[in-house]
Amino acid sequence: MIVRVATRIPTALRNASERGERYARLAGERLRRELLRARFRLDPDARPLRGTEALGDLPPDATLLFLCLGNICRSPMAERYARARLAEAGRADVSVESAGFVREEGRPSPEPAVEAARSYGVDLSDHASRRVTAAQLRRSDVVFLMDVKNYRRLERDFESAADKAYFLAPAVVDAFEIEDPYPSTDVERYRTAYEIVTEAVDEVIDALPTREPSPVEDQSA
Repeated sequence: MIVRVATRIPTALRNASERGERYARLAGERLRRELLRARFRLDPDARPLRGTEALGDLPPDATLLFLCLGNICRSPMAERYARARLAEAGRADVSVESAGFVREEGRPSPEPAVEAARSYGVDLSDHASRRVTAAQLRRSDVVFLMDVKNYRRLERDFESAADKAYFLAPAVVDAFEIEDPYPSTDVERYRTAYEIVTEAVDEVIDALPTREPSPVEDQSA
């Protein structure tokens, strides 16, 4: 009995130490996110809050990437709504994609998200989540994020892409974050988020630089 207890003590201490380290990491990450929020609230001219300005320097055949945590609610809505707006505007020169940070891929949008998206003419019923990759970030010219948690994940996992990342919401709301409605089952929470997403995407599309027609297009006009 004494021997068994003696052998269990180091294991228990190790487990307690690991739990303590995990809690400390989580607390440290929460603190870093709150400090970032405070920084952006105090400095409305901070670079990540000026995404529409960055659109003026887009190259031909640009790619915009919308990122959120799981790629099942906010970023797919932004991607599909932006694609529809670009098609309406005849902007075949701009591509849009979306992705998330959650490792598991192929997850569908939750039913409340699908229902809310229909209010904006967007069909998410066949969406399957994708995890962002370094290659996807390299080919993207501007990356739009939904909240500080996304910003921190990008900084941590893909530091070299942080200089092309901007928050999507500042163009339309004082608060620069779009709250994640998941895992709520309340359709109205998704509609509220999507109202901000669609208004912000409208601002993005309107801020795109005017595309000069090529000589071939001029001749065929």
